Amino acid sequence: MLSRRRRRKNVRRALADLNLRRALDRASRLQTEKFDRLTGEIPWEEAKKKAREIREKNVAQLPRLIERFSREAEKSGAFVHRVVEPREALELVVRIAREKKAKLVVKSKSMVSEEIGLNRFLEEKGFEVIETDLGEWIIQLAGERPSHITAPALHKTKKEVAELLTRRLGRPVAAEAKDIVRAAREEMRRHFLRADIGITGANFAVAESGTLVIVSNEGNARLVSTLPPVHIALVTAEKFVETLEEATTLIKVLTAASAGRKLTSYVSFITGPSSTTDIEKELITGVHGPGELHIIILDNGRLALSESEDFHEILYCLKCGGCMFVCPVFRSVGGHVFGGPVYPGGIGTLLTAMTDSVEEAAPILSFCADCKKCETFCPVGIPTGELLVKIKAARGPTAAEKALSSLFRKKKALEAGARFVARIQGLWRKNDHFRALPVIGWKGRRLPLLKPRKAGIAVRGGDRKAYLFEGCMARLFFPEVRRAACRVLGRIGYTVAAPESQVCCGAPSLHLGDEEAVRDLAARNLRSFEEENPDVIVTVCPTGYRLLKHHYPGLDARAIRWSERVVDFTSLIVSSGKIPLRAGSAPTGPIYYHSPCHSLCQPELAEKPKELLERLGIGIAKTAGRSSCCGFGGVFSFRQPDISARLWEEKKAEIVESGASLVATDCPGCLFQIRSEFAEDKSPVRSLHIAELLDELISQEKRTTEEAGLSDCGS
Repeated sequence: MLSRRRRRKNVRRALADLNLRRALDRASRLQTEKFDRLTGEIPWEEAKKKAREIREKNVAQLPRLIERFSREAEKSGAFVHRVVEPREALELVVRIAREKKAKLVVKSKSMVSEEIGLNRFLEEKGFEVIETDLGEWIIQLAGERPSHITAPALHKTKKEVAELLTRRLGRPVAAEAKDIVRAAREEMRRHFLRADIGITGANFAVAESGTLVIVSNEGNARLVSTLPPVHIALVTAEKFVETLEEATTLIKVLTAASAGRKLTSYVSFITGPSSTTDIEKELITGVHGPGELHIIILDNGRLALSESEDFHEILYCLKCGGCMFVCPVFRSVGGHVFGGPVYPGGIGTLLTAMTDSVEEAAPILSFCADCKKCETFCPVGIPTGELLVKIKAARGPTAAEKALSSLFRKKKALEAGARFVARIQGLWRKNDHFRALPVIGWKGRRLPLLKPRKAGIAVRGGDRKAYLFEGCMARLFFPEVRRAACRVLGRIGYTVAAPESQVCCGAPSLHLGDEEAVRDLAARNLRSFEEENPDVIVTVCPTGYRLLKHHYPGLDARAIRWSERVVDFTSLIVSSGKIPLRAGSAPTGPIYYHSPCHSLCQPELAEKPKELLERLGIGIAKTAGRSSCCGFGGVFSFRQPDISARLWEEKKAEIVESGASLVATDCPGCLFQIRSEFAEDKSPVRSLHIAELLDELISQEKRTTEEAGLSDCGS
């Protein structure tokens, strides 16, 4: 396990590697473009729903499916071996190879072989092992490990690959994709023809027929499984499906998510060894293909995991790797940094905890920015971010994490400390920001001034009562967001309360693994709701909205009643139909709207801000591609400041490219990042919360009569 210092060094090295950045940017862009085109042609959401249902059903009955598969596969002439631990699988492969007096083993891509360390083990036992997948062969020659589940050499540019092949093959190979592929084809043909054993993985195993399903593009998997006289297939215990129809549905979503195609070049259905009945209908095995098929079914903790109420969804993973292409952290540093010893990315962190240990996965947990992009993308709906949070809770916070989390429970101490810093921050003040001390991990960046409020707020309005849930960022740094939200809510007919009894929503503690603190904070907020008994609970932050509406009910039964009343500020304005502005009040130029990640991942929130801006007649600046993460991510930006800064570079480029002079968003955390970074750059670009933008437009209309009745919003 790498030390924290070593990991930070690796992060900085990866961020400084221009070749890595170029390779990751190009691969992610091309993959995203292909996927977006494809999903415009097929009913993607419907396919995802079906795939999810299939995985739910089959993971719930894995032991039965494995038993049925084993019987059917043996009927077809295959040898089925069931093993529990990786060492058993390794020794079994060696035993088969020695019985066949094998010397050369050719392999197609198999992450389970990486999981058990098969190549090294075979080489130590005297066997020659050749990877035949282009990406796997490249990293084998380089002496590296895969940086991606389906694209092992994703981290290398064409130039780097060409230089490697030129050096290892002893002849020049041009830095063009076609030349690299041609060189691999020429080199591999001789290995295929003289191999004694072919080893593959399997994407699925069909219980009703004992059939292996292998999906590939290059054709090497088909050659590995047909040319050598013996075929060994390594299959992990979660790969089993009941029927061929289910396998076909999963093949479709796997191919779409991994390659952006309707169907991959090769899909092999293998049921038993090669055979014929052409001579008097007598069954003879070993015709043009292998005479022996050995199927090794490896558990390695999966069957126990399938019975876990909290973590069984990890097993739904199809190993498509598509989640990594949309992950901003993976796209910044690659899978060698963001990942475990074998499996990369956020899903790789989960797989590391499953196949290795929670302790091995622990240092990787802080790399997740919790942007939820992987969850939105996943073809089988794995809540990767939520599962990572559960692993943090199961592991428990370290002493340092516990201490930091406790600050959010001690509201009086936190606010007293904030008021103290607010009094002395003038020593570092410049342009309404102050220079942060390096000890907090932000290396002296300019941060918004602390402006902690002293008391609760009550605003008289209509008959319906709104409870304004501020959240820590708005309460400590952005009282202007609170004031604006108060005035706008009052204008559409709400009496507003923002009582002193509310506390942190619990998001920082959640991501620090302190479940006890989250439960305590939830209970205190629920008591506050009961005391105020509002008609609606209005949030000005999508993270707070997510916790209050979706997370609290799982912690405390009392939250179910209140979760139905939780509503996002912008969504409330849109659904009320009471847009508090006259026509012609919009800014003359387009603005850039930054979509917070936690809004994009919640369908009920995603389009509301743009709908509101369009109703107001405000033009939204267009940008190429998908909206990127600003890099804040709450606790993430403190724990991974270097990656956070890289993500901001991408966001800043989007904003500058748009030409807008005003940025609007719905998240105080994003606002914190945007204002901090633009203050550092001395940029003229302004940034406002949607509530501030609305309030500012209302003020421009000079509705002085209505404003006078709302002067008690507090400062």
